[in-house]
Amino acid sequence: MLAATHTLDEMRSYIGCDSLAFLSVDGIYRAMGEKGRDPVRPQFTDHCFTGDYPTNLTDIGGDTKAQLSLLAEVG
Repeated sequence: MLAATHTLDEMRSYIGCDSLAFLSVDGIYRAMGEKGRDPVRPQFTDHCFTGDYPTNLTDIGGDTKAQLSLLAEVG
């Protein structure tokens, strides 16, 4: 939540470091030894960074179908 409420300089000061930078999504993939992100089949679960979720989100996509609960009883 720090990044959502503070500037880069404020975060650096709060953490107490000399420098602070962020990687791009492709930079994260390259740091993990990949050539880059495959947009069709991402190699990692990066949806929290990209917003590219593997399933449609009913609250964003406007889908009126109810999501099934994983805790629903079968029977």
